[in-house]
Amino acid sequence: MSLLPSRNHRHNREVPLPERLINGQSLGDVSRMKFGLSTMSYSGCEVIAVYNALLLAGIPQPLPDLARYMERFRVLGGFWGTNFLALGRCLRRFGLPAKRVRRRAKLLAGLEAGSICLMVYWTGRRFLSPVHTVCIRRSGEGTIAVYNQYNNCDRVLDEPTEQFLAKRLIFGYITGAEAALPLI
Repeated sequence: MSLLPSRNHRHNREVPLPERLINGQSLGDVSRMKFGLSTMSYSGCEVIAVYNALLLAGIPQPLPDLARYMERFRVLGGFWGTNFLALGRCLRRFGLPAKRVRRRAKLLAGLEAGSICLMVYWTGRRFLSPVHTVCIRRSGEGTIAVYNQYNNCDRVLDEPTEQFLAKRLIFGYITGAEAALPLI
């Protein structure tokens, strides 16, 4: 492992974090954590999405350790976060099976089956806007809970499923037993 992830890991272990779901990556102590040459506040959404998914699945991991592992997949020194093609590998590394999907229908099927999912999407126009990654799961009939939807929102947001999935999807990840099932 290179010097930068080790240095960041030492710094991140000193940041006091409660073992709870993280929302609002630019709020509170998590915003001071380092990732690559950047901070979690700016480029940590993938790390936070994986952290939240593992916590929801009952496989909690210390955030500094998770960030250290995911630094090997950082893009542009971490300024562009983590390579979202590697998120399934990160989830599997910590014991949560995951399957990448490209179609909204498959992501919706995973949500309806009760899976915890990750969603990677464009925040604005395709290829001209930043990418954001969130952890999602079904919260009720026609609604999903979205974790860390915005940098400055410190709570879980319930969104209409169809409306949220209509965002500019790049990839989704379905976790758990449903990840092993073939999806139509």
